[in-house]
Amino acid sequence: MEQKPNRKYSKSSFCFETGSSGLEVLVVHEDLPTGLRASAVFQNVEYSLGIDTRILINNWWRFAMLQDAGFAESAHQQAKRADIVFLAMHSDRNLPTEVHNWLLKWLGAKDHKPCVLVVSLDSSTQDLLESNSTFNFLREITAPLEVDLLLHLGWTPLMVRDGGYIKLGVL
Repeated sequence: MEQKPNRKYSKSSFCFETGSSGLEVLVVHEDLPTGLRASAVFQNVEYSLGIDTRILINNWWRFAMLQDAGFAESAHQQAKRADIVFLAMHSDRNLPTEVHNWLLKWLGAKDHKPCVLVVSLDSSTQDLLESNSTFNFLREITAPLEVDLLLHLGWTPLMVRDGGYIKLGVL
């Protein structure tokens, strides 16, 4: 049986085998539109990598859910097993306290398993990244760890009520 080559995510040692086990992903998102952006990203990744690549999204956690200690602990346990933690938000503003604390707890408890942290922002924020941004804060704290930090800028679906129906467009 022919073996497929490893595909790299970045310059670090993190890589994955295409095959039956798939990638484990945990998505932490601000709201429904940012969750939809994350979903679209992973659909595109699966399509681009080919039919033999599976992405297993463990769970979807909205920022507000991390205010509950039980939910935050469940998300923490899932993040420890994940290959990719995908953080989707609208802008590069300060993270809510509960999300900030959750990220610090996860990064502090990593068992030196290489992984990727993706920060996904609205593409309209590209020119607004500042030195005190969330992305730069995460870059500083992930630098000494076995965590590849990636920035994703993408379109966020826009929800519009029209006669009782919700139409999805892009922002």
